[in-house]
Amino acid sequence: MRFEGKLIENVAKIREFYRKTEISEIPDLEKRRIFVEDLKSFLRGLKVAGVDGSQISPLKDFGLPFGGVQAARLVVEHGKGKYDLKYKSGIAHESNLELERFKLEVEMLKEVMSEDVYAFYDGSFSFFFASEMSEKLRRAYLKEFEELIKLSEENETPVIAYVDRSYSRELFQNTYDSYVLRSYLSMFEFVEPIKRGNLLITYFKVNPTFPAKIEMPIWLEDRIEEVLKVILAECLISSTSGYPYILERVHKYATISEREKEEFVKAVGAKMLSYKFVSKLKGKGKI
Repeated sequence: MRFEGKLIENVAKIREFYRKTEISEIPDLEKRRIFVEDLKSFLRGLKVAGVDGSQISPLKDFGLPFGGVQAARLVVEHGKGKYDLKYKSGIAHESNLELERFKLEVEMLKEVMSEDVYAFYDGSFSFFFASEMSEKLRRAYLKEFEELIKLSEENETPVIAYVDRSYSRELFQNTYDSYVLRSYLSMFEFVEPIKRGNLLITYFKVNPTFPAKIEMPIWLEDRIEEVLKVILAECLISSTSGYPYILERVHKYATISEREKEEFVKAVGAKMLSYKFVSKLKGKGKI
């Protein structure tokens, strides 16, 4: 859609277009509520693992077409004070940086597949089904994903992909699912899962804002409520009471700090800086 004149001059037309795309009536979606009666008892002995990653964007200002990736995995056994933290890192060409990070995170999930654990992944597994990526890249993502799902089923280890704020349109075409379901779902309710390939996808309201998008392997179809109880328990003991504790903790460990990024750049030893980069450093008082 195009307009004559400036964008701000066409606010009324844009508002009218938005109103036409709004969903006035939500389809009759089945929904259920999850309860954890005795949180302390439920958590005792529960073993969870979380994986998250971060990256340093390609260092183009230094003439280097690669960046760095880092992933962290935290395993916690509730009620026993036991935990295990592990890191992995690497470098990759700018065209493969996101894939390398994904591979690193999946690799670390695979390592706990033989344990009696609920494995959390911070992000979505289904993004590459709908994203506009090359067929070659899609196949690379799918290979990693399918190997993880296979191991998950063989070892009966639940894998849970958690998306705090989803912009997916699995259920509705004209707007984001989470925006429609925020008023449809009450606290601790979830919609009946839908199937996408070998994934089950549901939306689960664990905080007062938007429902989280939850993805899990299809073999967990008969264990939906069990998995969602684990998610709810993790959320209730987090600092926000609305985001899984295990992901909250592992995100903190996975993040590459600004100081670490600066040290990484120094270690590369690049000499030729762009004037734009120099001006940014001056603006931050770095030089």
